[in-house]
Amino acid sequence: MGGQRNSGAFASAAVLLMLVVMGLPLRSNAAGLSCGKQKTIVRVAGGVNAQRGEWTWQVSIQHRGQHICGGSVIGHRWILTAGHCFYEVGYKIVPADWKVVLGRLQLTGDQFRGEERDVAEIIVHENYADYKKGYDIALVRLALPVWFSRDISPICLPHADHQFAFGTQCWVTGWGDIGMNTSLSDPMHLQEMTLDLLSRDTCNCIFNNLRDRKIARPALPRMICAMTPDSKRGPCKGDSGGPLVCLEDGRWFQAGIMSFSMGCESLHGPIILTETKAYADWIQSHVNGATFANQTEPRPNTTDKYLCTGCGKLKRDTPGSGAEGLWPWYVSLQYQGQHACGGTLISEKWIVTAAQCFIGRQEPAAWKVLLGEKEIGLKRGWQARRTLQHIILHGAYINVTEGDDIAAAMLDHPVEFNDRIRAICTPYETHKFPFGSTCWTRGRTIDENHPQGTLGGVEVKILGPRACNCRHNLTSEFGHEIAITSQMLCATPHKSTMRCEKTVGEPLICNDKGSWFLAGISSFGKGCGTVVRPGVYTAVTAHQHWIMESVWSAFYDMQLPPVPVAKDDGDCLAIRPRGLPLRLTWKLQRVQIATARLLMETSP
Repeated sequence: MGGQRNSGAFASAAVLLMLVVMGLPLRSNAAGLSCGKQKTIVRVAGGVNAQRGEWTWQVSIQHRGQHICGGSVIGHRWILTAGHCFYEVGYKIVPADWKVVLGRLQLTGDQFRGEERDVAEIIVHENYADYKKGYDIALVRLALPVWFSRDISPICLPHADHQFAFGTQCWVTGWGDIGMNTSLSDPMHLQEMTLDLLSRDTCNCIFNNLRDRKIARPALPRMICAMTPDSKRGPCKGDSGGPLVCLEDGRWFQAGIMSFSMGCESLHGPIILTETKAYADWIQSHVNGATFANQTEPRPNTTDKYLCTGCGKLKRDTPGSGAEGLWPWYVSLQYQGQHACGGTLISEKWIVTAAQCFIGRQEPAAWKVLLGEKEIGLKRGWQARRTLQHIILHGAYINVTEGDDIAAAMLDHPVEFNDRIRAICTPYETHKFPFGSTCWTRGRTIDENHPQGTLGGVEVKILGPRACNCRHNLTSEFGHEIAITSQMLCATPHKSTMRCEKTVGEPLICNDKGSWFLAGISSFGKGCGTVVRPGVYTAVTAHQHWIMESVWSAFYDMQLPPVPVAKDDGDCLAIRPRGLPLRLTWKLQRVQIATARLLMETSP
């Protein structure tokens, strides 16, 4: 019996030795059950030294002995990190130049030496080209396996259907710089920091609020974000590739891989991370036995939308699009106590309207601005009042028919955004509003259902300058035709029976994938126009640079792909309204000449 027991022990040892040589994990079928475990530790949020046994999956990825990036243990021989790490050093990727340090808190001290492993293989995602374009993920295969211990253990990886609790607290770790060009001082102790996990939509909303086109909407599909509550601290150079981990039912899951940010000590926005679960299939295709773990029920059901309001969001008061009701960006400009013009809020302190509003009355103190329209019984009132501090007219404005009918006015003090007061999104010059599509303007509509007129949103179809030039001049008196320029837009009511009061400065707004953009500013014509004779608006896209120079704080938003085709049809015969008397067709020749000039003006 005793001899048989010795023989069995010898056989077990032989099997163990074989597994070590082959680099295969013991009990690999239970990998997911042993991942993401951590000893109980009381933490303090925000850039402090980590403790032994806390983040046992954290590794240092080094090039020729110098720390370059962080990474996470996902198996006995595999490390997960960012793809850009291996291009930062400026050399061809040679695995022999790299090594991985595991189970270590201090990179330059002697305490808890941990283990080092040479690198056998580096696999960067095949679609990776630039970290800002996504696919910033890589796998590192160690030359020899590591065995899990008090200081080394794997993180849990999420499956593709994992649901993380956005808006809740997660953690990042790393040995990166503590400021711009300021390295972590010796002994380079591992740092930990808490961040709020953000969805891609909320992340892009926050970046758009920074009002810098260069960094607008940086979070692409297959990315997530995170940000410190005070927005003033965050990971820095050397933290790339490290894990963002979230605690779920006593187990830590890796939600993201640190990819890039816009700053360090003076953070300019959220941290952008590669979304780990989006690459679950890719990881499994390369790594046999990676530490994926199932999510426990019930799954979290949280939202982070409260973290960012953004521009162009409309609280729906009525069914449908909601634009029929009250607009939080609409303002009434009052001169000597009477409504003079409409206007649109584009930031906390600035509105835009038509330049003609202020001709002969440019003294700011004489104006009052009413904001936050609301219903009080059967009447409508306003939530806030402001005076004007400063008025800026476009320098090229002469009269409405010449164009450039736009002005900006600064409030005497800013407003606070809420459900009733909010800025609209200002479009960039590249924004395409598809001509012929449905948009909305503001006015008092008069039709068979409301003969006395109803103030509110008016559904209209927009026309490009070429089509508008044809239609507008067909109905003009001989010798009084007006050239509709490329800096103008036009609109006609959605219903042929609808009429609008003549108004100036009213916004023309269009919905693009859930966000409302300011397309135009009412300039001349009969309010929202008629089916035969369009109303004419100043095109906001044509004045992007002027707005940016005048109003640095305006809210902008990028147009999401696919960008629609804006076909501006200049064929007067094709768009002649039904029922237009034939005697007017003699004007076609003159109109077509004017249109031809416009075609030459607007052609690339």
